[in-house]
Amino acid sequence: MRFFRIAVLVFLASVMSSPSLGVAQSAPGAKPEVKSLRFSPDMLDQSIDPCNDFYAYACGNWMKKNPIPPDRAAWGRFNELQQNAEVVLHEILDESSAVKSGRSAIEQKIGDFYASCVDGSAVEKLGARPLALEMRRIAAIKTKTGIVREVVRLHRLRVNALFDFDSGEDFKDASQVIAEVDQGGMSLPDRDYYFRKDEKSAEQRKQYVAHVKKMFELLGDSPAGADAESKAVMEIETSLAEGAFDAVTRREPEKIYHKMSVANLVKLSPNFNWNVYFASVGAPQFTSLNVSEPVFFKNLNAQLQKVSLTNWKTYLRWQYLHGNAALLSSKFVEENFNFFGKALTGAKELAPRWKRCTRATNADLGEAVGQKYVDRTFGKEGKARTLNMVNQLEKALAQDISTLPWMTDATKKRALEKLAAITNRIGYPDKWRDYSSFKVVRGDYVGNSERGSQFEFQRHMNKVGKPVNKDDWPYPPPTINASYNPLQNNITFPAGILQAPFYDNQADDAMNFGGIGAVIGHELTHGFDDQGRKFDPKGNLNDWWTAEDAREFEKRSQCIVDEYDGFTAVAEVKVKGKLTLGENTADNGGLRIAHMALLAMLAGNEPASVDGLTAQRRFFVGWANVWCQNRSDEIARLLAQTDPHSPAQFRVNGVVSNMPEFRDAFQCKADAPMVRQNACRVW
Repeated sequence: MRFFRIAVLVFLASVMSSPSLGVAQSAPGAKPEVKSLRFSPDMLDQSIDPCNDFYAYACGNWMKKNPIPPDRAAWGRFNELQQNAEVVLHEILDESSAVKSGRSAIEQKIGDFYASCVDGSAVEKLGARPLALEMRRIAAIKTKTGIVREVVRLHRLRVNALFDFDSGEDFKDASQVIAEVDQGGMSLPDRDYYFRKDEKSAEQRKQYVAHVKKMFELLGDSPAGADAESKAVMEIETSLAEGAFDAVTRREPEKIYHKMSVANLVKLSPNFNWNVYFASVGAPQFTSLNVSEPVFFKNLNAQLQKVSLTNWKTYLRWQYLHGNAALLSSKFVEENFNFFGKALTGAKELAPRWKRCTRATNADLGEAVGQKYVDRTFGKEGKARTLNMVNQLEKALAQDISTLPWMTDATKKRALEKLAAITNRIGYPDKWRDYSSFKVVRGDYVGNSERGSQFEFQRHMNKVGKPVNKDDWPYPPPTINASYNPLQNNITFPAGILQAPFYDNQADDAMNFGGIGAVIGHELTHGFDDQGRKFDPKGNLNDWWTAEDAREFEKRSQCIVDEYDGFTAVAEVKVKGKLTLGENTADNGGLRIAHMALLAMLAGNEPASVDGLTAQRRFFVGWANVWCQNRSDEIARLLAQTDPHSPAQFRVNGVVSNMPEFRDAFQCKADAPMVRQNACRVW
C-alpha cells in the first residue's frame, strides 16, 4: 500500500519480516511459550540522566538484555509481541493440522495449508518442479505480443512483473473503487537502490546480480548462461526504475493520481496490449482508471520496444522464480535468504520452518486464522475497552484543534468536522472474510500458495466499479500494527496490538495512555499530517484549508523536517525528514493529545507514584517502552532509505524534546539535550 494511503505504525515490508517472526530464545526442542511483556522498572538504565538521552534511560537495560536473535535483523518490543502472537498462532495451526473427525471448514483450510508447508521433506523432494509448467509457458513465448498474456498469469499469482495492477478508492470520489496501474517490476527494496553512488549501494548491486545468477544456476542454467541472464535482469529492472518515483515523491497524493480513460492509457503505452490485458486479468469491464505515474508507463513503453524478446523472457522467469523462492527446496530458500536476509537486513540465520509456515498461513488465510486467534486472546471486552480510550483521545484532539493559536476559525471548523467523521475499526471485523472459493489441498504447498494468491488478487479485482466496503480490513487480526486510511477516514486497530506492552489491564492509566493512548493519538493525527490533511471528511482529495492556514501548517511542518534531518540513522546515512514527516507529525501530535487526555481523566488529582515514578514520568516511560529496539546496521541502513518511520530512538527523543510537559515531568534544565530550543509543534 502506498505510504500516504495507509500510514502504518510499523514497517512490515517482506525484507524485514522474512527472516523470522517467531520465538528466538527457546532452547532446542523446547515448547515455545507466551512471555509476559509487562513493563518492569528494571528495563530502565538508572545510570543515564533522562534529560540527556531519554531513550537510553528508558530502554537501556532492556536493550542490554535483549540482543538481536540470529534469525532476526532487528529485535524490539513489537517483535516480542509478534513473538507471542506467533506462539498462539502456532498452537492453533498445530491443533488444526491434525486430521480428525469434526474439524470445521476453517480448521481444515488453515490446518491443511500449514501441514503442507511444514512437511519439509515433501517440499525438498519437489525442488523447483512446481514452477516447471509456468517456466515452459514463458519459454514458449514466440513474439513480444505474447508477453501480455504471461504478465496476466503472473499478476494473478501476485508476481511483481513489469507493473502493478490493483483496485483502490478514487481520490476524487472516495466512495467508489476504481482500477489502478502503478509502478512495479523491481526486486530491490526501492527504486533508489538502482542508482545510489555510495560504495555500500554499489556493493549491494553487485551482490544482487550475483544472487540472481546463483538462483538461475540452481534452476539448472549453465554458469555462463546464468551470468548473462543476471545482467539482463539488472539492466531491465534499472530501466524500469528510471521511470519510477522515489519514496518521498510517492507520499504526495497529487503526484500519484492521474485518472484517465483506458484509450488514453493505450495511447500512452501502445507497445503493451492493454485491451487484451484488461479483458484477461479478471477485472470487471471499466473505461477509466488511475494511472498513478504516467511517466513510468511511458518509459515502460520505450523499454518494451528496446529490450529483446529473449531478455524479456529471462526477466519474466526471474520474477516468477523470485516471487516463489520461499516456497521451494532449501537450496533456493537459503540463497534467497543469503541476499534478502543476510546482505540487505543483517539477519544471520534462517528461521525454523514452523515459524515461516505460521507466517505463510497467516498471510494467505489471515481472517480464518484470526477468528481462532481472537477467541483466545481478545474477545468482545477488548473491543469495548479500546473504543472507550479512542473516544477520550478524540475529545482531546478536538480540544487541541479548538485551541490552536495559529489556525483560523474557518479551518478549525472544517478540521473538527473531519475529526467527527472518523470511524473506528477495533480488534477484528464484524463480518469475517469468506474463503470458501479458496481450495486448499493437503500436501500441495506451492499450489496452495498460488491459489491463495489468485484468491486475493481476484478479491481485489471484484471491487472494481463498486462502492467502497469499509468493513474490508487491510490486514488480519493478529497483526501488530495500526493504521489510518485518509481515503476512508478511518482508523484500524487489530487485536494483535491491543495487548502489553501497548495496553496492560493491570497497569495504571498513565502507562497505558503513554502506550496505546499515544498510538491511538498517532493514528488520529495522521488525518491531519502533511498528506492526510489534504483529504476531506468523506476521504476525497480536496483542499479545505485557507491559504493562510496552509502556510502556517507548512512552516510548522518544515520545523519537523529540519529537526529529523539532523538525526543520523547509521554511519553516514541520515534520517530523511521529508520521507518521515507524516509519521513524525503523528508521533509528536499523538503523544501530545494522549497527554491531554490523561490530564482530563485525572482531573487535577495526582495518583501515587508507581515503581518510584510519578504518573507524569510513567506516561513518558510508557511511550518510550513500546519503541525499545536493537537493529543491525544493515536493516538500519535499509529502513532509513525506504521506511516512512524514523528509527526508534528518534521516535522517542525527537518527540519528548519538543514537549515542555516532558521537561517539567523530569525537571530538566533549560539547556538539557532533551529540551529542544527551537521546539516544533504542529498539533
